[in-house]
Amino acid sequence: MQNTLHLLALAALAGASALAQAQAQMPAAPTPADDEPEIASYSISTTLKFSSDRKTRGISDSFGRPGAELTVELAHESGLIGQFQVGSISRVNYPDSNRLNPMLAVGWRGGDPRALHYGVAAAREWFPRARVVGAPTGFDENFDPTGVANTGFHTSYLVGELGWGYLTARYLHVVSRDFRGANSSTICPSYLASDMAAAMDCYGQGMRHSRGTQLLDLDLAYPINGSTKLIGHLGWQKVRNFRGMDTVDYRLGLEHTRWGFIFGAEAAGATVRDSAPFVAVDAGGTARRMDKTRLILSIAKRF
Repeated sequence: MQNTLHLLALAALAGASALAQAQAQMPAAPTPADDEPEIASYSISTTLKFSSDRKTRGISDSFGRPGAELTVELAHESGLIGQFQVGSISRVNYPDSNRLNPMLAVGWRGGDPRALHYGVAAAREWFPRARVVGAPTGFDENFDPTGVANTGFHTSYLVGELGWGYLTARYLHVVSRDFRGANSSTICPSYLASDMAAAMDCYGQGMRHSRGTQLLDLDLAYPINGSTKLIGHLGWQKVRNFRGMDTVDYRLGLEHTRWGFIFGAEAAGATVRDSAPFVAVDAGGTARRMDKTRLILSIAKRF
């Protein structure tokens, strides 16, 4: 956690330094006449969205149920950017959570949005109160636990972005100890019900974490006309020390703006190496695959 805060602080300081330098090099602007509006040096955009399922890289965070998210984005003329988002999650996926998933990212972006553009950022997402407590980290020959661990889900990333026009590629590198709580005490138990041999092999490798996980996202937002946009996404997830969690995710759909709202329809899901880590079971015994492809309908309002 301390390392993560240091990373975010460094990113913020770097952005502030870039902003100060850009303003220092900028020639003094003439004082506008009284009847001329002053041009803002920054923009803030707020979007509230409701959807029939809330997925992250093809995996449902809401147990396949409806979800919501609020996103606030800030962009300065110097290239400094910031984003804060808070979305809903399920306690089935994230035990004992307060059902909220805040995320903060700060960074810098340059280039021409209509041509070559690029950027760097640091990001952190939180899962308040979500925790797996006292989970075994391994077993001996008598099937007695050799240790236990308490695991949270908070995750930190370093982000690089490169795009051209409507297409953007984004690389994320996990720098926190675990990627969304992925370690031996949380991943190995998912195999117990379906493949005991795989579970024992997982436990037999000792306590492992997932720092160093790599994510690559390709996103397309292509305007068909003035009110309709084609949305496409293809992503790869390579989880360090847990090959069974490697995925390829996808989504394809349309967004249509009318009456001040953005209406969306898309098919989204993931292809996974092992299905066991992506099955969630609620208190009533209902099991669902979080990677299953689904048609997701959404409505959003931008302020």
